[in-house]
Formats: sequence, structure tokens, C-alpha cells
Amino acid sequence: MAETETTAINHFVMAEEGIPTKDKKVHDNNNTSRPRPISDKLIYGVEDRPPWPTIFLMGIQHFSVSFGGCFAIPLVIAKPLCFDVDRELLNQLLGTSFFVAGITTFLQSCLGTRLPIVQGCTAAYLIPVFVLLGLQGPCPPPITSNSTIEERQFVKKVAYGRMQQIQGSLCVASLAQVLLGFTGLVGLLLRFIRPITITTTLLSITIEILPWASDSCGTHWGISSLCIFLVILFSQVLDKYQIPLPRGEKLAVFTMVIIMNNCPFQILLSVAITWILCLILTAAGAFPDDPAEYGYKARTDVYSDVLQESAWFRFPYPGQFGVPKVSIVGFVGFFGGVMASIVESLGDYHACAFICNTPPPPVHAINRGVAMEGLGCIAAGLWGAPSGFTSYSNIISIISLTKVASRVTVYCAAGIFVISGMIFKFNAFCTGMPEPIIGGIMATTFGMVASVGFASLAFVKVDTSRNLFILGIALFVGIGIPDFLEKNPGSINTGSAVVDQVLNGILGSGMFIGGVAACILDNIIRGTTEEKGLNWREEMAGLVDDDLDDKDEEDKKLRCYDLPFAMNWIRRTHWMRYFPLSPTFVGFQRKHRSL
Repeated sequence: MAETETTAINHFVMAEEGIPTKDKKVHDNNNTSRPRPISDKLIYGVEDRPPWPTIFLMGIQHFSVSFGGCFAIPLVIAKPLCFDVDRELLNQLLGTSFFVAGITTFLQSCLGTRLPIVQGCTAAYLIPVFVLLGLQGPCPPPITSNSTIEERQFVKKVAYGRMQQIQGSLCVASLAQVLLGFTGLVGLLLRFIRPITITTTLLSITIEILPWASDSCGTHWGISSLCIFLVILFSQVLDKYQIPLPRGEKLAVFTMVIIMNNCPFQILLSVAITWILCLILTAAGAFPDDPAEYGYKARTDVYSDVLQESAWFRFPYPGQFGVPKVSIVGFVGFFGGVMASIVESLGDYHACAFICNTPPPPVHAINRGVAMEGLGCIAAGLWGAPSGFTSYSNIISIISLTKVASRVTVYCAAGIFVISGMIFKFNAFCTGMPEPIIGGIMATTFGMVASVGFASLAFVKVDTSRNLFILGIALFVGIGIPDFLEKNPGSINTGSAVVDQVLNGILGSGMFIGGVAACILDNIIRGTTEEKGLNWREEMAGLVDDDLDDKDEEDKKLRCYDLPFAMNWIRRTHWMRYFPLSPTFVGFQRKHRSL
């Protein structure tokens, strides 16, 4: 594709002052400048196809920054599941999580929103899982080399029984998410979700995740700081660097354009350099051998036993842990996780579109996105993944850093996830990344998620007492209530285990309760059009007026959300306009303009 074509596709058409609102009124002169997208120029847009080496390396990079969640959350859940007492069971759990992550990622990027978003295990289901498994009693003793066959079989029976409880509850609860998407009911939420809600949700996600990053960085601050420094250096500093090189008696100055505009592998390069350094320091004995000492987890041989003991190949299949079982307590708890995941994903969809210089996702794309996430969670329950799956916000940060938004790179990442789930040796090698490096990557990527949340405020008049009040209260609710419940685990005691499960699941999720609080306040407190940002989707899409040229240009931009097949038939078929997943869907739209 020519450079001019790529530039035309990848740029938002941001217009001058005087944006008409829904009632044809003009904005205040103090709030008329249209916000520019975060990425002024992309190397590759959503529909571009980079060269195969770039696709492969970007796929590896997406995988490398996403596998931390698909690795860490199963490890956290493995203990109450009793999978940690047997190394073989733990490897099987990790492989299944990676395999399902690949399936759900492909469903989302190909048939869902069609945005370059990676799916992975979410922390929204941790509290329901802990409560559900806490009712099952203690785990058996760990398996050792002296354990008998009967003891190993007993451990496997207990672990499989606990997993079946999670599988059934997750499958049934996820049906609600599928129905919300397939029926188009989730589109109704768009009438009430505005930039303040999205900002609060993304900030709450960051606040919940960053302590994990801080703990990982704290295992060796020197290594994690080096990784963070390299990301900053490659992505923000070395835009153009003059390198003097000797040539005979004179110095020839060569301009080397690095990272920011030409090389999209800042994260991968930073990880590789830091990992090699850890390998050298481990071989030199610079890190302690005692697991209790500071710096031990910076060693590259911490998980060497995983690599040695894991099988070469294993194909995860549905029902590998037995027939799923459903419980009322599990269903209610997981339903709270489903609703938290939906609110989080709605923010991720719009943030990803903003970063990718595309219009906000239309209703049909959001319907498909939520439906595909629900199908992905059902697949997780059938295969035996330890939690539901949702969109990963750190990929949005990677796109902002690398300027590569091609969905083909996410297809490649999905394939790598599937391969790593089947080839256990490869999976074990990837999970051997030193923990300080994982913390450094999480700190840089999730920190930018909060920045994207702040960028959403460009579409509202934020310097008003109304909006400042809503942001302050919503953030307090999203931070304060989950923190209180974590420090006082028995504070909710209604006398009903089911009710306690529901309240703990809902009130314990900061991203859900903070987003809901912001949404409610933003809709019940009076405000002007500019304060509420009622036309933020139109502004983000670059709509200035309703003339034909702008409509044609907008329709061209919106084609990135079309399905990859049968579009000619869909456009010719009249009744498809009433099918919520169809790109021609017209339901739940504003009368003056359909997005």
C-alpha cells in the first residue's frame, strides 16, 4: 500500500470549530477545538497487512506482553483448585489457559469487534472463584517423588472435582453475556455510557492491576527499572539519533531513525535485552540461590524444573477435567464477574478505536464483541480454563507505542497462544521469564491504560464542578469499597451465602462498581451537552455536518467493522438490518445519524 493511502486510512479527519450538536446548537467557543487522536500517524492501520516478518514479530510481542495475565491468574487460582500440588496438573492448567486465549482472541478480532484486541484471563472472576472453592474444604498434601499411585489419583480426583464446579458455573453465567450480545440489548448501554464512565473504568482497571506490577517489580527493582528505562528509551527518546562513525580521516554522520517511526518492536527488544542480562548474571552467580532472599526471582533458572518435567505435546480438549457441574452460588458469583467484564470491555473497545484512529465501534460491532466474549467464556468453561476471558487493555498501550494497529498481527498472536497451549515445552520456556521483567512490562503498558482513560476526557468539558465531582466520587467508590472488603473479608454477612456471594462479587470489583457509579451519576446529574459529552461518538468519528462527502468518508472508515465474509449479500438482504450482529443493523440508533 502506498504511503499516501496508508496515511489517509490511518488519520482521523479532525475538523475546525463549530461542531453541531444533536439539537444543531454550536459548542461554546472555549470548547470548540476538536481533540486530536493519540496516534497522529500509524505505521500500519487496522486493515493494513504488514510484511510477514513484521507480522510474526508483532505477534510474538503481543503474546509476550499478554501471557503474563494468562500465566499469573491461573497460578493464583491453582492453589485453591489444588492444581499446584501436582506439577503435571499445573502444566495442564497453564496450557489450557493459553489454548483458549488463542481461540477467544481469534473470535474477537475476526468475528467480534474486529479491532486488534487480545483476549485473556481476567481478575474479575477471582473473588467468585475463591468463594466457591473455599466451600470445598482443604486441599490434599502435595505430590512428591515418594507419593503412591493411589495418592496421585486422589489428588487428581479432588482437583478435577473443583475444576468441574468452576466450569459449569462459568458456562451458565456466560450465557447471559451471549444473550446480551446476540439480542442487541448491550447496545442500549451505549445511550448511558459516556467518556466519564469510560475514564473511570480504565482508571479503576489500572489501579487494580498496578499493585501486581509493583509486587513483581519489587522482586528486583534494578532489573525492572532497566526494562522500564529501555522501553522509554526505545519508544520515546531515540526518535532520531546522530551516530558519528569513522571513515578514513573524517567522521561521517549517519542518521538512524529508531523505534518511534520505523521499528515497532520496542517491548520485544527491551524484554530480550533485559532477559539476556538476567541470563548472564544468573550464570555469573550475581543473584542469590535462596528463594527467600531479595533478587532470587530475577534468576532465569527459577522455573527450569517446569521446562524439564513438562511433556513435549498435549492437546487440550473439551471435558478433559470431567463433566461440568453447576451450583447456584457459583452462577451468581460468576454473573457478577460477567457484568464487570462487559463494562471493562466497553471501555477497551472505545479506547482501542481511539488509539487505532478509527471511528468509535458501532452498535453492531459492540454487540458482536460482547457475544464473542461470552462464547469465549463458554469455551473456557468447556475446556477447563480457571476463569473467564476479557479484552486485555495492555495491547492498546502496545499499539500506541509501536504505531502498528493491524489486526493480522493479533491473528498471529492468537496462533502463538494456541501453539503454546499444545506444545508444553514452548509454554514452559515462555513462563520462565524472570518476574522483574514481567513487572516492568506491566508497569509501562498498564500505566498507559490510565493515560488513555484521561484522553477520553478530551470529548467533555471536564473543568466543571459537575464533572470533577462525578470523577472524584466514582473513583473513591471504585477504590474505597473493594479495599474495605479486602481488609475486612467478613464484613458482608446477610445470613445467605448466595447473597453474600453476589455482594462480594459486585462490590469487590473496582472497575465494575466505579464504572457503574460514574455512569449513574453522569446520567442523573443535570449538565449541558458539552459537560456530558452527548455527541462524543460523533466528535470522535470526525463528523462535522451531514453533507454527502462526510457521510461517504465516514462509511468508508466504518468498513473496518464489517464482517470478513458475505458483506454483499448482507447489504442486499433487507431483513439483516434487524439482526443485531449484522453490520447493517439499525436498531437502538439515534434518529439523526447511525453509527
